[in-house]
Amino acid sequence: MATAQMGIFTEGSTAHYALEFSVATDAPLTDAVRQARANAGAVAGTNIVTAFSGPAWQRLGGTPPEGLRPFETIGAAPGPAAAATQRDVFFWLHGKAHDDLFDAALAVGRAMAPVAEPALDLRGFMYHDSRDLIGFVDGSANPKGDARHDAALISKGPCAGGAYVLSQQWVHDLESFNALDVSEQEGVVGRTKPDSIELEGDAMPADSHVSRTDVKVDGVAMKIHRTSFPYGTIGAKGLYFLSFACDLARFDIQLQRMYGVTEDGIRDRITEFSAAVTGSYWFAPSEDDLSAVLT
Repeated sequence: MATAQMGIFTEGSTAHYALEFSVATDAPLTDAVRQARANAGAVAGTNIVTAFSGPAWQRLGGTPPEGLRPFETIGAAPGPAAAATQRDVFFWLHGKAHDDLFDAALAVGRAMAPVAEPALDLRGFMYHDSRDLIGFVDGSANPKGDARHDAALISKGPCAGGAYVLSQQWVHDLESFNALDVSEQEGVVGRTKPDSIELEGDAMPADSHVSRTDVKVDGVAMKIHRTSFPYGTIGAKGLYFLSFACDLARFDIQLQRMYGVTEDGIRDRITEFSAAVTGSYWFAPSEDDLSAVLT
């Protein structure tokens, strides 16, 4: 298999930047992306992952994977919905030093400025022991070891070594969530709060986040590789949900179940306390494919 972008699986980062760009229709994209990656890569300690919408990847001369499409709104009134804000080029920068990472983000911005507008510029961080701001450990069910690659990477075909990507900015209503007692919070999430143990039997509500997202299709677990991170000020705060999968359908089924558009009509209770205000589907090509289009 072609070599995946190393930053997808690099762990231990305490600082993050999510940069989403909308590109002008006739902009010469290749030079800008090449320079952005080179500039960021020159900053010590920076891990960089680059992903594209289908049309943007085609403009670079690449072939999008089968089924890649723009993100569409999921959910309908009177319930919550996941917003669609499809952008063109995405950079995820992460590392251990906020100052160095800021330098890298500035370098990406300078390189992209002639051809694109920054549609999202979000700085994230590790919160305590890898917890979401709601106080629960994030990504507890992530695959481990080689299973991460199986869940995240396209295994065969012309796009092998690449990954489908879902990004969403979630804004939390912490005041409402924190007003619940801990046992009810655990019912919303589907895990214990102190030690992230999955609830079992009658203790697991059908509308918990775990119940809605832990799903099998034809006996195959719809596992994804989550690399999300918290962000925020005393005003707006939440989670930048970032995940990688070998098949776009894995995102689709989880989101459909969260927003109650599957046959059972059950909504994920987490959507009562957090709103997805952005949404994009991307393709993160292998290092080999990136090098081929950027040289």
